[in-house]
Amino acid sequence: MPPALWLIALPVGVAPIVYLLRRMGLGAIIAALITFLSAWLAANLPTGVVLNLLGRPIAFDPLSQTTLTMLFLATSVLYLTLTLLSVAQENRVAYLGKVTGQEGRVFYPAALIILGMFVAASLSRHLGITAIFIELAAILMVFVIQTQRLESTRAALRFLILISLATPIFLLAAWRIDVYQLSGGVVTTEEIDQTAMFVGLGFALWLAVVPFHGWLTSTATESSPITAAFVLITFPVVVFSTLVNLFVDLPWLTDSSFLMEAIVIAGVATAFVGGLWASMQRGFSELMGFAALYNIGCTLALLGVGGQAIVITVLVNLAVRTLALVLIAISTSTLYLQVVSDGFSYIRGMIRKMPFASAGIVIGGITLAGAPFTAGFAPYWQLLRTLAEQDPSFVLFLVLGSIGVSVGYLRGLWALLDADYDDESYVKTIVQDAQEPRLLLIIIVILMLVCIVTGLFPSLLIDPLRETALRVPLLIQ
Repeated sequence: MPPALWLIALPVGVAPIVYLLRRMGLGAIIAALITFLSAWLAANLPTGVVLNLLGRPIAFDPLSQTTLTMLFLATSVLYLTLTLLSVAQENRVAYLGKVTGQEGRVFYPAALIILGMFVAASLSRHLGITAIFIELAAILMVFVIQTQRLESTRAALRFLILISLATPIFLLAAWRIDVYQLSGGVVTTEEIDQTAMFVGLGFALWLAVVPFHGWLTSTATESSPITAAFVLITFPVVVFSTLVNLFVDLPWLTDSSFLMEAIVIAGVATAFVGGLWASMQRGFSELMGFAALYNIGCTLALLGVGGQAIVITVLVNLAVRTLALVLIAISTSTLYLQVVSDGFSYIRGMIRKMPFASAGIVIGGITLAGAPFTAGFAPYWQLLRTLAEQDPSFVLFLVLGSIGVSVGYLRGLWALLDADYDDESYVKTIVQDAQEPRLLLIIIVILMLVCIVTGLFPSLLIDPLRETALRVPLLIQ
């Protein structure tokens, strides 16, 4: 078996074992070890064509190598966090709010199979086959979003419906691409525009571009922080990797009369709307969703503006996004050891009981906003510089969006600093007199330090990704 196919065989093969052991801590440990091993394999396996299946190349390219390593590492940390949270929750009498205590029983085996599907999607260089694998992953993702909650199915239904709508659109686009390639690769401007329309609409649904953002924000709002972070990290990263590879394989798509401009406009609009709504949220889960939406808009705008540094900037932004969302998810989940909700009216004064978790949420949030002295500032500044040369009016919308996300997290920080312990409604929100578990505290501190240190010294993050970027033959002017 080609070595790259082990990235599919390992997580999918171990999933049944993890399912049988899902009620025991051993299942979580096995899942975390397998994802960490898969990350190591992804980082060290040779790139190139793996095999040809029915005339279609199956290739492990440098971009997929980096993004899959990122996904496996993030999932391993989320597995470990959920295990530590389960241990810390053993003394709780009841599970309230979005945290039911049952998330891992679904999340551990399902996430392994989902990652296997994402690997298969990344190895395929045919848009139709990739879309089918991503659709299969989306169907399984519904169980991760829903877990064992029965009170609401809104988030899972929105996700499944919107993602499924993109599949037939991509199959049409793939059919047209095959026709053009069989005809000798000669395409007219009209044919390019027709294909670009299908491609643009499909990726708009996948990337939660406004007004199709309902699946992303509702997932963040209704799912537990760990499972929401898994969805918000893995799905967009795989989709962005697919979009970049599509431009690499079909450079004539960039000759469309409207596609690249539409990508920039869609990215700026999504970032602005995400930031605007983020400033008005009243809880950290809702805020995480709109902050993630803002960041998706920025990444999409980065891809649309093009330039020599396009791939490295997109990769850095995806890495920063992954880091920030993991930090926010772990910190928010730690708060749930003390309160039944992460709403601002429920977490007043919590910074005194859980200072590191509180700081982790805020630092992760402003990192997504691209604030100075955080890891998110370098790609955000590169985007602003490039956009200023093309259309300065776009810069204003992005800055307003960033301010909106920052205002949202500053409002959350103000609530965390509030020391009004005498209010009766506040007292009722306390689950138990819990403190930050030591191992979770260590993870949070490490992630916060990475956010700050890579913000002060961005070369620490840029240099490891530069080699990958140089090996991706993409240049959009």
